[in-house]
Amino acid sequence: MEASIKHKRTLALIVALAGIAWAGIIGLIFLLNASDYNNFWFPARLLTYVLLLIAPALTFMPLGRALNVPFYGYWSVISWAAFGFVFAFMPPDSALPRDQNFASFILLLVCFFAALTSLFLPICYAVGIKLFARASRPARYDLRRATREAVFLSLYIVLLAFMQLQGSLTWLYALMFFLIILVIELLILSRSRIR
Repeated sequence: MEASIKHKRTLALIVALAGIAWAGIIGLIFLLNASDYNNFWFPARLLTYVLLLIAPALTFMPLGRALNVPFYGYWSVISWAAFGFVFAFMPPDSALPRDQNFASFILLLVCFFAALTSLFLPICYAVGIKLFARASRPARYDLRRATREAVFLSLYIVLLAFMQLQGSLTWLYALMFFLIILVIELLILSRSRIR
């Protein structure tokens, strides 16, 4: 009983610190414009670098332990820190034409993909537990399925973002790509159930 209360207090403290760290990142990037300072060692930039590591660590490392996924916490910390760094300090230059910004856009989309995958993995895992409640234990707690679905969802969103940047996104394309990904996932699920 006492250990449970102590565990809940520790968890509440981690959640509070993570919230403060994420709020600090938002404040430094959007309110104080830490990216406007060109000096790499400027104090606001240094604090942003530190918070870009601390906030995902406080958020995703405990989640990785709870899910019992070995490298999930490390993957999430690296992907969110990279995405935050590229978004804040290496964004595409709006003054340049689209062709000259292509490498910056691709780098940002790759980091965005990694961050989205780390975000969707626990969601897909939890949804799979609910959807496959009557299935066997291996099917219910299938981490490969959750990872695959997280990658598919992230790829779908990044593809839509890329098409929007290129000016070729329509609702018909968005629906078509969603249906393609859904059919692929359903085929994979049905094949694994047959086995």
